[in-house]
Amino acid sequence: MTYFPEEVVEHIFSFLPAQCDRNTVSLVCKVWYEIERLSRRTVFVGNCYAVRPERVVLRFPNVRALTVKGKPHFADFNLVPPDWGGYAGPWIEAAARGCVGLEELRMKRMVVSDESLELLAKSFPRFRALVLISCEGFSTDGLAAIASHCKLLRELDLQENEVDDRGPRWLSCFPDSCTSLVSLNFACIKGEVNAGSLERLVARSPSLRSLRLNRSVSVDTLSKILMRAPNLEDLGTGNLTDDFQAESYLRLTLALEKCKLLRSLSGFWDASPLCLPFIYPVCGQLTGLNLSYAPTLDSSDLTKMISHCVKLQRLWVSSLAAALTLLFLCLIKTIQYRV
Repeated sequence: MTYFPEEVVEHIFSFLPAQCDRNTVSLVCKVWYEIERLSRRTVFVGNCYAVRPERVVLRFPNVRALTVKGKPHFADFNLVPPDWGGYAGPWIEAAARGCVGLEELRMKRMVVSDESLELLAKSFPRFRALVLISCEGFSTDGLAAIASHCKLLRELDLQENEVDDRGPRWLSCFPDSCTSLVSLNFACIKGEVNAGSLERLVARSPSLRSLRLNRSVSVDTLSKILMRAPNLEDLGTGNLTDDFQAESYLRLTLALEKCKLLRSLSGFWDASPLCLPFIYPVCGQLTGLNLSYAPTLDSSDLTKMISHCVKLQRLWVSSLAAALTLLFLCLIKTIQYRV
């Protein structure tokens, strides 16, 4: 294949999405190495200290999607010193110098500063996706910079991060021209959000498919949002522990019933058992249910809810005891059904 035009070889390489396969073909000869490095669009770095950021940028100048992992997994259990490292700054600075076409950045267990997020927002004109998992060091000011400058943003996914909340202003920083959002997850932010800004953002995002809210979003706000986003497939509910008012939850039920494509449900922040019957009508179409943030629900409440989820394929609960109890109850029901 060395006598094929470089364009043909590059097209053939496009059928090798796995990094291990592309690494292998890059070892065949110098020509293939050069074609592969210039045509690679996705790079995964499993250890941020395994290679220097400058080296990655130099080898893959046309990368579009970069994933970097920092601290090891046992950092989730506070087994890593707080000054261990895993800083995102060098990676973002190197990319800003050598990969101006970067569109997606995913980081896990990294220390991300507001300054790095601002540099990220201003350096890549076609930036589309930011995913931060178990990261720390940044505040809602950094998120405000992302919202203000990334006009083509499709995905903002914040999972289990430690975010310094400096007020609800960040959500209002999305410009009116931002209509491209497909996924928005800010469930880990503890403070209040601007309900009006959130409703307007959802209303002008017709492609929105995944929305995960934090516990400050009320039942009434959630109902209004759902009426404006009938094409949602994945929903993380807001606060379901407001003073119980049947009218509010009836409006929520009507709004949920309009979401015909909804397949995954999460949230249930400290949910009250009284709110669950208003969720039942939508349970029949769910394939995924995450109850990890609902420790106030006992096994009988969970069992009643799950019994309505006839298509359920994935289930998360808050503790091993709850999982074993549910498994036992499901086995009892299966035995009774067979008898």
